[in-house]
Amino acid sequence: MLGYRKRSFAAAHTLLQTLRANPEDLKTLKELQRVLLGEVIRAEEKIRELKAELIARKGKANSTAGNRSAYLENRIDGFRRCAYIWRCFGDAIAFLYMDKFALKQCFYSTENTNPRQNAGFIAGKEGLANELILLDSALEQNVPAVLVDLTNTIRFGDVCLMDGPDPYLIEAKASNKLNSRGRKQKRSLEKLRAFYETDKAEGLRGFPVVRRRASEIPERTHIDQINECIAEALNNGYAVRQPERGLYFLVLTNEGPSLAQAMDSLELTAPWVTFLNKPKAERAWAYYLPFTLSIMNKDHLWDFIQGKLFIFVLVELDRICQIARDKGYHAKVDWGDDLFTLRAEMPGGGAGVISYDLLKRIAMEFVSPEWIVLWALEGLKDSRGIG
Repeated sequence: MLGYRKRSFAAAHTLLQTLRANPEDLKTLKELQRVLLGEVIRAEEKIRELKAELIARKGKANSTAGNRSAYLENRIDGFRRCAYIWRCFGDAIAFLYMDKFALKQCFYSTENTNPRQNAGFIAGKEGLANELILLDSALEQNVPAVLVDLTNTIRFGDVCLMDGPDPYLIEAKASNKLNSRGRKQKRSLEKLRAFYETDKAEGLRGFPVVRRRASEIPERTHIDQINECIAEALNNGYAVRQPERGLYFLVLTNEGPSLAQAMDSLELTAPWVTFLNKPKAERAWAYYLPFTLSIMNKDHLWDFIQGKLFIFVLVELDRICQIARDKGYHAKVDWGDDLFTLRAEMPGGGAGVISYDLLKRIAMEFVSPEWIVLWALEGLKDSRGIG
């Protein structure tokens, strides 16, 4: 859907890779945001134009008008996908500088467990000039910063300072006077800041007490293997990797075998299958590590965005349980609707639940199932549960 904006895509990718290699290059950080801001605003202006025409056609009862309305709705959705993809590059900026588990806190409401409403349009936004002034001021003082509206994940504040692993969120208000909404936002920011500063919060998202802890187990990912798998699939039509026991990466193209044929070759027992094209198409990737960071090659990333690559991550659920059992836990998968959790119990007492959202990082971020389970089991030392 990015269509003839491929030149901007290439520029954004190049700037992101330059920034990945040298996060202290704040000139590149500013230039990347300039590119993204221009493209997001362009997509939003197209949406407004198309919606105006769509509204004008309401009430015209003829087949031609109906066909045109369907076309307009499809175009509107396409430009929304465009804006989302550009913001995935903005997410990549945030994840380059800050801790991904800290960023997760910026995605949810501070009042309940629901995701916070995402940003409205940047185009025509009151206060955008103040946000840009604040952004420039931070960069001039050698503090990396990002416009919040250029991300899908960060949903508090206007500008995020990124000089540490935790986000420092700032509101850039055009007026010193706060209405009720402004006061509520201020309370939310104060609650998040208190959590980041003390590693503890009371009443955050409705929980009596929320604590966070540092992990003693270094993260292990298989990002190199998914990228190798993609490269092979583009040459051969499909490719498979098994980075560790019970974990498979499967990449297909239109020239490859059917999904059923490819799956038959894997001899799986009870796999948990994640089709990564789905959260990308449904604009539901945040708050996980964005695919703009995990898919390294520019052309491979472009093909994934354009729907020319089909990426599957398959995990044997019993293997996840076995990782916990090997550490002395009784472990089983508990299903509820379409989601599941992993319940782990110590024979001598103590139990915890590893959430679906946490396990989903295996697929969304290509992390090791062994690492994610062992990391989560550390939380059993704290009886409040895991995930």
